[in-house]
Amino acid sequence: MKTSGYVKRIGLVVGICATALVSAPAQAAHAAESCGYTTSSVDPTVTHKGAGTPAYNNGLTSFRGRVFQLRTEPIFDYSQGNIASGYKSGDKVWVDISVDQGKSWTQCGPYYRDRTYFAYHKGKWMRVCVNVDGITQCATNGNKTGPGGSKWWDD
Repeated sequence: MKTSGYVKRIGLVVGICATALVSAPAQAAHAAESCGYTTSSVDPTVTHKGAGTPAYNNGLTSFRGRVFQLRTEPIFDYSQGNIASGYKSGDKVWVDISVDQGKSWTQCGPYYRDRTYFAYHKGKWMRVCVNVDGITQCATNGNKTGPGGSKWWDD
């Protein structure tokens, strides 16, 4: 049976599209792996960095009616960015992770919801950032100070 050029081109386009659809989830998973993400569920052992420490404003940053924090799960060394109160649709939250004391970082997110996934933080510096009404703000507290006075939490 002889196949026309048109049918061959349609088959080629369908093949390329199918390959792209199969590849997309793998790329998304790779991005999540680079941030060490596991889950967004809340573990009962979760607290937040700076909790109970007035010098760190109890680990809370207020910005444009939102209060955000870097939550931590101490048993398995995971952290999560969280808008603890004031979340509104359209707000973004993410975690920056640095392996060189804040000189450079990987932005894990943003997420259009009140929390990120948990990221493995052992031996890394982390901070939570939000974008509210198009304006970005990172946490104003942490136990480490990076370049330019930026505040970070370490393990």
